[in-house]
Amino acid sequence: MNKFGFKSSLQIFILDFFLLNLSFFICNYFKQGSILLSLRSATLLLLFYLSWVIACFATRKLKTSWHSTYRIGMITLFKSCLYMGYSVVFLIVILGMPNFSRLQIFFTCLTFLLMEMIVWSVLFRVAQKRYPKRASLPVEIPRLTAVGSKSSFFQFGMDLIFVFIAFFTANFLKRGTLVLLPSYDLLLLIILGLWAFTAFITGKFKKSNQQGFYFSLWQWLKAGIFMLTMIAAIVFGFRLFEFSRFQGFAPILLLMLIEAVFLRFYYWWYENRENKDIESIKGIQRLQNQEELVIDTDIDKLRDRLLEPVRDKLQAKLSPYNDSLFNFIDKHIDLNKILCMETASEHNSTKFSLTSDKFPIRMFLSLDKINNIRRINKYFLDTHNMLLPGGYYIGYGHTIATHREWLYSKFSKEIARYIYMIDFCFTRIMPKLPVLQNIYFTLTKGKNRVISRAEVLGRLCFCGFKIIAEKNIDQRFCFIVQKVKTPAIDESPTYGPIVTLKRVGYNNDIMPTYKFRTMHTYSEYLQEYVVETQGLKKGGKLENDFRLTTWGILMRKLWIDELPMLYNWVKGDLQLVGVRPLSVQYFNMYNDELKKMRKGVKPGLVPPFYADLPETFEEICESEKLYIQAFLKHPIKTQWNYFWRAFSNIIFKGARSK
Repeated sequence: MNKFGFKSSLQIFILDFFLLNLSFFICNYFKQGSILLSLRSATLLLLFYLSWVIACFATRKLKTSWHSTYRIGMITLFKSCLYMGYSVVFLIVILGMPNFSRLQIFFTCLTFLLMEMIVWSVLFRVAQKRYPKRASLPVEIPRLTAVGSKSSFFQFGMDLIFVFIAFFTANFLKRGTLVLLPSYDLLLLIILGLWAFTAFITGKFKKSNQQGFYFSLWQWLKAGIFMLTMIAAIVFGFRLFEFSRFQGFAPILLLMLIEAVFLRFYYWWYENRENKDIESIKGIQRLQNQEELVIDTDIDKLRDRLLEPVRDKLQAKLSPYNDSLFNFIDKHIDLNKILCMETASEHNSTKFSLTSDKFPIRMFLSLDKINNIRRINKYFLDTHNMLLPGGYYIGYGHTIATHREWLYSKFSKEIARYIYMIDFCFTRIMPKLPVLQNIYFTLTKGKNRVISRAEVLGRLCFCGFKIIAEKNIDQRFCFIVQKVKTPAIDESPTYGPIVTLKRVGYNNDIMPTYKFRTMHTYSEYLQEYVVETQGLKKGGKLENDFRLTTWGILMRKLWIDELPMLYNWVKGDLQLVGVRPLSVQYFNMYNDELKKMRKGVKPGLVPPFYADLPETFEEICESEKLYIQAFLKHPIKTQWNYFWRAFSNIIFKGARSK
């Protein structure tokens, strides 16, 4: 039960649906003189149902969070009813059904709103009496700070040009000419008026509302959606059905598309401009008001401050902004044993060179997300070189999971789903495709691309770090790692769809094996970490292996991932039946006796696991031991026997790799 006693969104749904039907039938009775529905009235009721659902999703009316205060509740109800009315007339105009009564539609919406407000007021008063402490909880409403009249006149002028371009483009597509039909100049004036009005109410040109590409894109798309619904309301309300629906709606849709492309390039240009090392006129003017500094510095006091433990200073710096991050660091690092002079931090990876190996740095804190780094491995290696052995590196970034959570918190679920699909293709898939990769990095300079949690941790292990802790804090993936070893000497870590894995083969030699990728990139460097933190489940596989991709799980169940290993079989590295080729980390978990026995046999495509179906790690070791003993005595007979036992378990018992 929430703070006002509403048990669930289902109760709100039922109550609101009942009020909608009651409002419709009351207005239909006064209009038609009967509560019985004609085919025309039933069609209108279905349009109301659909519009009501759209309004509920757009305003999140069925969520109980808007019950926090009376004011928020009233605003939510008003917005929902307004959206429902707009949606009804929009559907009527789009479907070409102009014969519905305007009076009936508008009075149904008004009656519905009045009923909702009355019922909500009664329930709120009852909840205040029943739950006085809960109902009086203060609610902080975030507000954007105004910046006076500072609006982007450049965006305003460009968008005005886009309106004309979109309108005349639609006219050309419809009629094959730029010349307007008589009276269509009135439609152009209506669209211009709606453009100005929606720009004002949404604040699409205010700099205070522009906090990034995605936030600005939503503001501009919202203005476009308002234009679509409002022009439908005007056409329906004033019976302007002589205008072409294509000519009325296509310019707005074209405008929204042009605006999205413009914003993408605008923010790309703006970010590049901000990163240029050029002094502006305003910056020079600020330098003219110079004041003399006191240069009589107390060196002894300064040295004492540098020799103080970093804990208090770091807490003072982080706690006002992110107390959770400081607590996370303090929990896993003894900050009282690290001095201020042994600590370094930076705010922008593109403006600070990590080559300071002359200073005894034991802890490095990066306050810029790693998604903005063009060459992540080089950055990690520079950090590794800067730190003393045993030093700590603290950073954060956006993973696939945290980025998805962030997007869904910004928009409603339905809108966020489509934005996430587009964003995933642009920030996740495009940077990995050979041809599109160059285009992506040219446009973005490698900024804001999304990487997986496994890839972040795998890159860190590849560069010589040990993972100390990881945690999602405020929709960001934070990590603490320690410099404990040298970086890997592998110059070409696997990154494509086919991976080359180093496995222990015959005579304990390291051999390359080939498989289709089922894990995120750099996952092979996380084997030891995953075993330590997750452990093993039945069958000897890793428990809750977060390195697996969604399609990788499916490929493993169908054994598609192991098809490239047929090449190893053709080369003679593997035999048909034999012990599983293991990674070095997994191989080191075996006892010395079994390691010695494995040395004398080739690994195989079909391991004895599928013949014996062991569940624990000890049972797997015993199964391989029995197979090797039998194989050394009767090689052909053992392979034949184990192959058909494995075949039977796979076909009839459903034995699969996981």
